Amino acid sequence: MDQIIEGGFPKKTNILLYGQKGSGKASMCIQFAKTGLVEGEQVLYISTQLPLHDMRAKMGQNGLDARKYEAQGDLVLVNPLTMEISGVEVDEKMHATRFIEVEHNISTIGSLINQAKRKLIKKEIRIVLDSLTGLILNTSDDGIKELNNLIETMTRRVRLQKHVALFTLGPSIDPRTIERLKFMMDGFLELKANLDADIPERKMIIHYLLYTGKAMGRYNYIFTSDGIEINRY
Repeated sequence: MDQIIEGGFPKKTNILLYGQKGSGKASMCIQFAKTGLVEGEQVLYISTQLPLHDMRAKMGQNGLDARKYEAQGDLVLVNPLTMEISGVEVDEKMHATRFIEVEHNISTIGSLINQAKRKLIKKEIRIVLDSLTGLILNTSDDGIKELNNLIETMTRRVRLQKHVALFTLGPSIDPRTIERLKFMMDGFLELKANLDADIPERKMIIHYLLYTGKAMGRYNYIFTSDGIEINRY
């Protein structure tokens, strides 16, 4: 992947990764985080789908020892919907309800993400938000403007602070919202998978990616023990 896009996603960019369930979005996010940690960068990993203990288990299945890097201070996990964050005790009553209501807690969600980000002190930081779908589907039309402002603020800070961020999105979101999110981003990648075939067919389409001129196109990809392996076709 790094070879195809000239050494990895460029700094100061926000990438939107779009694909159906089972296409490999989460695996690519974990690989993106793992590569950064191995190279000495720090990672803020935000999940709206899994509680922290499940996030760690999922990472372990993909060869990433989350607790090791959390202990080193290089990885911070956060789930803004269960109000969990690495190294912070969770309120049991809040945790028992599992997921907060997004629409009336967008400012709280933003504050929790900022709190997690302040735990990281290096200049080189990778940010993952998997996924935007979980936030959008739990927000009404009345609250979507505030949520969009939160996402836009995140992307702006990524550019200003010279980080790189990977956001995921599923197809259950309406086309207008997808187009709005694409407009906020600096790159758009799409994963397509035919999971009904005897041998699943998987293709990645890189629609656009700023600051690199050789990445546009279609690529086959497979899952390996090291993550996603991509080849041009």
